[in-house]
Amino acid sequence: MEQLDDEIKSFQPFQSELCFHNGNLLRGNKIVIPTKLRQSVLQAAHEGHPGIVAIKNRLRTKVWWPKIDGDAEKIVKTCKGCTLVSAPNAPNPMKRRELPTEAWVDVALDFLGPLPSNHYLLVIIDYFSRYKEIKIMTPITATTTIKVLQEIFSRLGFPQSITADNGEQFQCIEMIEFCKKSGIRLFHTIPYWPQQNGEVERQNRDILKRLKISKTLKTDWKQDLLEYLMMYNATPHSTTGKPPAELFFGRQFRDKIPTIQNSERSILRKAKESNIEGGDKVYIKNTVKENKLTSNFNPIPHTVIEKNGTDLSLQNDETGKQIRRKVHLKKVEGEWKVLDNSESGEN
Repeated sequence: MEQLDDEIKSFQPFQSELCFHNGNLLRGNKIVIPTKLRQSVLQAAHEGHPGIVAIKNRLRTKVWWPKIDGDAEKIVKTCKGCTLVSAPNAPNPMKRRELPTEAWVDVALDFLGPLPSNHYLLVIIDYFSRYKEIKIMTPITATTTIKVLQEIFSRLGFPQSITADNGEQFQCIEMIEFCKKSGIRLFHTIPYWPQQNGEVERQNRDILKRLKISKTLKTDWKQDLLEYLMMYNATPHSTTGKPPAELFFGRQFRDKIPTIQNSERSILRKAKESNIEGGDKVYIKNTVKENKLTSNFNPIPHTVIEKNGTDLSLQNDETGKQIRRKVHLKKVEGEWKVLDNSESGEN
């Protein structure tokens, strides 16, 4: 009796939408299925193993009962066949480590291959700058991997942490001990979940594209790989807006594309070669102004007594005091005067 009362209560929110027609209880144009028949209706709707969305849509077109969506989800989730072929449950949310604020703090490693030549590529990515190194390897044992890492670390130093996949090279005792002795924290991605090391996975797609081009054009893939690596490290990254090599090394990365020395700095400063030479007279800029009416330059001229590149030695024409300056100077072009008729050559 109590169960019957609960079932009746479940219909109360919809009582204004319910009606009888030819002995059937309807909600709109859908038949309301009684409790004892719902399991068989669900089983019929799940024939063909539709997913959750599909079975809900299939049921909603013809029948209804309270909490029909929940029952539809349950029959799909408890179906053995659907469970065995469905996607795996998502892993726990990845705890994002704090992004590095400088280069070579957090590094990602991954192997790409085997290639048709039976070689593997060890791809190393710096998370801060996106700087990349690629090493061609065969075989890829823990010993050979450590040897390659030692060569890289001898040039760049030890990073604070390494993120790698679950390959046996990165899980063995030999690698764990090497990282421990080097003061490197070793993190592993979730098995069969390469998205966790997404930066390397994206880079691998780009590398594979370049290798496919090499194979199609029948060119030297090792040489092409070097050219790709230089192109990548010299090209502004979409995330940082800077070339990876420039962020990593803190200087402009020189490649085959010609550049003017300090061109960007010169353009921003609107710089040009100075026309000031030894013996010229110059005014020195007033770096501190008493008020808004103070002139930009001190009216006392100075004479250039020595020029060494951009470095100038100046002597105050009034006091004889000598100073050195590189910038904030204005050349005295000479006095302007009105010529009389005899000087101008006019009659």
